[in-house]
Amino acid sequence: MTPAETLMRFRAVMGSSTSPLGPSEAWLGEVVVHSEDIRRPLGIVREAPLDVLGPIATFFARRNFTVNSRSMIEGLRVEASDGPVVAGDGPLVTGTTLALMMAMAGRGAYCDELTGPGVETLRARCAS
Repeated sequence: MTPAETLMRFRAVMGSSTSPLGPSEAWLGEVVVHSEDIRRPLGIVREAPLDVLGPIATFFARRNFTVNSRSMIEGLRVEASDGPVVAGDGPLVTGTTLALMMAMAGRGAYCDELTGPGVETLRARCAS
């Protein structure tokens, strides 16, 4: 497909109300995580709204679904520095909601944006 054909297909389904089965936070998380996977290496920065990221990060902290996000932070406490996301018990990991969410999705590069005594544990989990 050409880029124009891809864009045409995206535009054709923009008003669609069908979705895969399962929690919408999981699927929205897939979109956000994979878009960040593309943007970050290209140096494209986009500020996603916290009202979108917060529910995804909270879902990731509570449940393994499309990624082993809950397992990534097991025994750790995560706290967002820019929003209300707080989960878990144990050594603290603090950072932006996006950085926490991406680390919970196994993206170790985002651990560089996190602080606290639990970061090295999370970094090791991302690497395995």
